Amino acid sequence: MAGLHKDKPLPLTQIHNSSSLPLNETTLCQIRRRSDLFLLWIGVCIVLLCGGHIYMHNPHVVHIHELDQGEASGVHGRLKGFVVDSRKVGKAGKVRKVAKSQSEEQSEARQLQAPDSHDRDSSAVGKSQSNNSVILGERDVVNTVSGDDDAANGSTSNSVAVEDEPRKDQTDTATSTTTSTTTTTSSSTSSTTTSTAKTTTTATSTTTSSTSSTTTTTSHSDNDKSNGINKINHKIINPSDSIHPVAHLSCTDHGGPFDPKIIDEMVFWSDIPSDASYVSPMYEEGKEKFLTFEPDHGGWNNIRMAMETALVMSHAMGRTLVLPPEQGMYLIDKNKHGQKSQFGFNDFFHLDAIAVEHKGFKVITTEEFLQREGITGRLKDRSSGQVLLPPENRTNWNNLNSGIDPLHKYLRTIANTPEWDPWECALAIPSSKGQTSIDELNSTLHSIMDGSYGKPKPTLEEFNGNPTPVNASLAERMREMLADRDNLCIYDTPLQEEKVIHLKVQGGVRLLTHFYAFIFFADWRQDVWSKRFVRDHLRYVDEIVCAAARVVEAVREHARKNKKPTDLKYVYDLRRGDFQYTPTRLPADELYALSKNELSEGATLYVATDETDKSFFEPFKQKYDVVFLDDFMHVIPDQNTNYYGMIDQLVSYKSRVFYGTWWSTLSGYVNRMRGYYITKHKLEGWQDGTMKSWYFTPEERRLQMRTYIPVRKPIYCKEFAIAWRDIDQGIDELSQQ
Repeated sequence: MAGLHKDKPLPLTQIHNSSSLPLNETTLCQIRRRSDLFLLWIGVCIVLLCGGHIYMHNPHVVHIHELDQGEASGVHGRLKGFVVDSRKVGKAGKVRKVAKSQSEEQSEARQLQAPDSHDRDSSAVGKSQSNNSVILGERDVVNTVSGDDDAANGSTSNSVAVEDEPRKDQTDTATSTTTSTTTTTSSSTSSTTTSTAKTTTTATSTTTSSTSSTTTTTSHSDNDKSNGINKINHKIINPSDSIHPVAHLSCTDHGGPFDPKIIDEMVFWSDIPSDASYVSPMYEEGKEKFLTFEPDHGGWNNIRMAMETALVMSHAMGRTLVLPPEQGMYLIDKNKHGQKSQFGFNDFFHLDAIAVEHKGFKVITTEEFLQREGITGRLKDRSSGQVLLPPENRTNWNNLNSGIDPLHKYLRTIANTPEWDPWECALAIPSSKGQTSIDELNSTLHSIMDGSYGKPKPTLEEFNGNPTPVNASLAERMREMLADRDNLCIYDTPLQEEKVIHLKVQGGVRLLTHFYAFIFFADWRQDVWSKRFVRDHLRYVDEIVCAAARVVEAVREHARKNKKPTDLKYVYDLRRGDFQYTPTRLPADELYALSKNELSEGATLYVATDETDKSFFEPFKQKYDVVFLDDFMHVIPDQNTNYYGMIDQLVSYKSRVFYGTWWSTLSGYVNRMRGYYITKHKLEGWQDGTMKSWYFTPEERRLQMRTYIPVRKPIYCKEFAIAWRDIDQGIDELSQQ
């Protein structure tokens, strides 16, 4: 402090003191320290601002984003632990990813169309990949699946036929193809990865916490970009505690595969951020209504179909979906080695995450419903009008199996239980609330049926090979929907006012139907939205998809070792266990004769079947390299055996040529996933909804997937192209609405 003069002003700070008191040395020292601290504070702020600027503009950095839209959904509350590119977070917290450049996408599309010497008109061609990674190509595997309802029944075996063709050189990216033994609809759209991030593709892989984090990518085609569909690349910080973003697929926590190209091959869904904001015109803010339902009594795929219908209904009606309690399900209730055998739908689908991501969709458990509405006396006997409490005041009905009947009787008593028959009518959802929209549906129906519309009463033959445009008028779309039926069951004002609607399974009342074949929307945009909603969100959980991806890759590796093409080309679905339709139980030599024209001898054939006696397939083994799911247990050693049928479905959907079993809802769902994939990548058949799939028998049904067929009875026997054909129309119109 020596030499500091009291009267000399400080160089940095002039003190203005109203009392004009003289400054002593101590005061001056304190002022100097404060000025130094002030400078330090300014410097720290500058550093932080610069660092933050760099951080926010670094395309390789991801930021934590929390979606709290579904805070009150009731299943798990909130979707936490998201990591996304902060620049791609749009309205309502939807996650987006930078799109690939158009030239990259077009290059990939050309490679997907490269011809194969054994299958020139194939709808998809697997693309050669660098780093010795092989993408499953549609042309080169045939999957045969047997069975009506679930390959999940018993031990399922899968067979794929791979042609005896040398692997093509991978250097010609425009025309080279890599054949592998998986499915027809697997086009190889390369996913964006952290190691190949470019100016137009952002890789979102960063470490986020002390816990291990998972990173995966999903890619979308040019068709996606042109329709408002965004790519996503998420990372879950704490997967065990976080709700899963539905469009994201990660196999890191499920035993692989770890190659993003292989993971991407399994993705048939898309991410359409604007779809998450759509709310049904029937939804009433502040006036919660409910839809409860009983699971179908059939096998897994019958159960899945009825659940899909209930889910779409709940959104269309603006109702909260009440999930049934966990229970044993027919043929997927095996308790091997103490594995889980009592299931709820959240064990198979990301229903909790769907509720978080979508404004207009709410889902709660039966237990929460009874706690909120039952125990509190808000539910009444519809006959007497008296408050009716749950049986024994019980709210938790999980794992009771046969003891669940009292709950079903209770729900049938307190709710409106419409007895809709999908064979007789289509459930019509008006375009808005009010009598005007209901009258429009009625008048249109009458004009179609009495001929006053100006066209004769519709017939199935009129629409064979002649699909109605998805954005056609109300009357034109209704004509095709009613080509094999005569009536509408309209969601009218009395039904709209009901607090609880319950879908029962009793006395012949059963929704054994596809949601899109039963529910008819007056607004075409809502119709295609509902189909995208199921495609993009109601897909199997990662554990099941990743297990199937490992099997697909194992089939490829098997083909490589046997010097076969490495693309999954041929798959059979052969149901022989509990399947009740005896006309499908043909001898193996007849099945071979019926399918040999579409297969190449020596190829690898993957057979998905519940036939336990593998000697039955000897006629096939003499001609093909036959493999089953049983042959690849080493890649799914700890998998719950109740998931085997679902794994078979996912492997089968990746084949180029697929032979299914008529009447089998398992085979049907395989074809629907194939249709999703073909449409997404605009492969052969995408415009009219067709694909390289056949049925063994009956003879008149063998070509049902080779041409456009309108919805017809029996509805459950197959899936119809109306489910996937051109459903990405209307995205912009709906978002603007």
